[in-house]
Amino acid sequence: MVLMISVLTVNLLTGFITDRIVHYKLGLNPYKFTALAMLVLVFILVPAYSFMSSKIEIMVARILLSGSNSFGRTLGLLLSFGIIFSILFAIYLHEWFGISIIESLSSSLFQGK
Repeated sequence: MVLMISVLTVNLLTGFITDRIVHYKLGLNPYKFTALAMLVLVFILVPAYSFMSSKIEIMVARILLSGSNSFGRTLGLLLSFGIIFSILFAIYLHEWFGISIIESLSSSLFQGK
């Protein structure tokens, strides 16, 4: 569970960094820009990934442990994991498809009335 959430979170953060770097095309031709952006991404993302990965893994482990202490081992782990995974799901859904899960749920709930 910790590894899964850590990978998804680090991927989300590194994707955010990548999008910001690629956003600035600087008027270079596509070949030069691609080579330059790839080098910049490696120099930024390798240390960032190393730093974020360990920090996020520790944070997720603490959250899962806290949940297991609050609600019992199995239920707490599943509840904590479900909450974290749901938040990541909503963020990925919005990033990839521009869909807000809150708006989707509220429109489907109020449409039936």
